Amino acid sequence: MLRYGTVRTRRANDVAYALYGPADGGTRPPLLFVHPINLRKECWLDMVVPLAGDRLCLTVDLAGHGESSDDADFGLAGWTSDCVDVVTALDLQPFHLVGCSLGGAIALCVAADLPGSALSVTAMGAYLGESDAGADRALLDLVDRNTVDELFVILAAEAVAPGSPPELVTTVRHLTNRHGKPIVRRVLEAAGAADGSPWLPRVRCPVLVLTGEFDSSCSPSDGAKLAASVDGRHEILPGVGHLPMLEDAGGVLRMMAPYLG
Repeated sequence: MLRYGTVRTRRANDVAYALYGPADGGTRPPLLFVHPINLRKECWLDMVVPLAGDRLCLTVDLAGHGESSDDADFGLAGWTSDCVDVVTALDLQPFHLVGCSLGGAIALCVAADLPGSALSVTAMGAYLGESDAGADRALLDLVDRNTVDELFVILAAEAVAPGSPPELVTTVRHLTNRHGKPIVRRVLEAAGAADGSPWLPRVRCPVLVLTGEFDSSCSPSDGAKLAASVDGRHEILPGVGHLPMLEDAGGVLRMMAPYLG
């Protein structure tokens, strides 16, 4: 079963989702997948296909991405609230959460807001807390100097491990945000200002933190620090950059398996 739909959230956002899996809901708890900023929900397909045989898999487009509406106030709290509303509207609790980059932080925040429903969180390339102000400024300067297409050509190549196949870089490029330069810039500004550390004390479920060996956005030490802050487990993914679900979906699934049992 594949079903597309939209949920109107409490913040009056229209959040698009795709639901994959058995028509009867399956025999195992569902999963919510949260994409990185400036990508979209289809980035999870390599992981969803093998998981959706016996459970429902829900992918969402965050506000300002994919088929969802834009938002007057992008930020971690708002994106988290929208995800909570989609899961609640579709009655998919209890559930596991999977997120990458800022999507990993959002997944942890959703788990904190729904402590009785979150069964586990797998966060890839994620960290919480203040970002590097210099790096944020350099990224915004890159936005200002380039068209959106030029920007994502650069960022797609940087997001994956060195020496990655050209078709992988092309795939990342085709999954990038089409909401226009002003929205892309505002999304990046919101991501730079995001600090999920206030949510962490309320995370009660097991947490797996995965960091790519060649992740240029989130270092292994950042991942280890996040895992320690939630009493979670940290693993390095060899030969992988910032987007493990596209670079090594099978490796991620093997590490996740004990958490989904």
